[in-house]
Amino acid sequence: MAAPPTVGAAGYFAATRAGHSIGEAVLRIVDAAKGTLEIAGQHWKLTGDPAKKTFSGKKGSSALALKIINRSRLVGTVGSDSLELIRAVLRPIPASELATSDAGPTGSIKAIMDATPDYQTEVGDTTTFWYAFGPVLYRGRLDGTARVLCIASDPGPTECLPFIRRTLVGDSGQKAQGFLAKLGLTRSYVLVNAFAVAMKPSEKSKGMKVLKANAAIKAARHALYNALLGIDLEAIVDFGEEAHTAYDMWAASNPAVKEIPRVKLPHPAAVDRDGSGNDTALKEWTKAIKTLRGIVLPDVDGDATIPNYGAFFTEMDYARIPRWDLPAAAPRYAGDDSWGRGATPRHNNCCERPSPDDGTSLLLSPAPDQGVFLQYSYKNRKLIGARRKDGKKVAIDASGIPI
Repeated sequence: MAAPPTVGAAGYFAATRAGHSIGEAVLRIVDAAKGTLEIAGQHWKLTGDPAKKTFSGKKGSSALALKIINRSRLVGTVGSDSLELIRAVLRPIPASELATSDAGPTGSIKAIMDATPDYQTEVGDTTTFWYAFGPVLYRGRLDGTARVLCIASDPGPTECLPFIRRTLVGDSGQKAQGFLAKLGLTRSYVLVNAFAVAMKPSEKSKGMKVLKANAAIKAARHALYNALLGIDLEAIVDFGEEAHTAYDMWAASNPAVKEIPRVKLPHPAAVDRDGSGNDTALKEWTKAIKTLRGIVLPDVDGDATIPNYGAFFTEMDYARIPRWDLPAAAPRYAGDDSWGRGATPRHNNCCERPSPDDGTSLLLSPAPDQGVFLQYSYKNRKLIGARRKDGKKVAIDASGIPI
């Protein structure tokens, strides 16, 4: 059962009153019948009616009424004036942030990452992993300043894009970033995976055997994890079965790991899997935020008092991946799929694998006016080319950006 329309309406909007722009509106939903609207410096408490697809509220003598036309447009009145909310996607990024990027690992961390074994050689088959795309190893701080270390499962299609190559950037990554934001963390985190390469879900049983038994892959994984045990680390969060197993093996090999508080959680993909609300995974994430707020020190520019999760996971629970986590070549929409979540039909990732899957291609669908569809082709862990929808070859640079 899908979430009620009142829940789907949550998000950021451009607001117009009596035909004039009044800036940004933020619609937050606690449950299907309760919410708040921050608009033009005013804060409204709203009552939602899922059946009628409406919101209403009152502030002093002024009444507010909104009708959900679709999840990207709401219309109504405030006082005697007309009011219109249009969903804002690809919200502006401050120039100071746009000027930042992640140049990649250096020094001893780079040496550890460069020593990642060739999974296909180690595993000895062609079926367990998507070997063609190569390893994707981290996102975040590698300099020992991280206060939270997150472990997830494996890189998805978005993470393998040539201009990204960072962990947890797609839909699951933007959920995880929202989780970190609720702890007040804007920078002081580092994210890694149980597997350095993408595992095929249909081959999970074989993948788990690799995770547990392959000595070379395990040694490389532990070397990276151990290198991230900085003096500021306050908590470790492991998302999903693969991460739980990776953590347990790591903790068994290094007593120092057990000295750091651990929070064991469902993978981001399990949160709001069917959109019906109050799922077990969401409840566990909600409890974890309460626990970690008593352990983790927020960043100076973070806010650990923003609302925890409600009965439903909403657009306001996502967070854009900041530019300082991404390579300089990454387009501005990278790490922000709000445009796809607001589209019809909805799609949560800018990248997917072809169907049928050829094992060597990634399909990129950029945000509107941000580029063209591209089919990237890989071979032996290297990008070898790109084509448009019509099959015509496109000249690209080393980061997959059209020349």
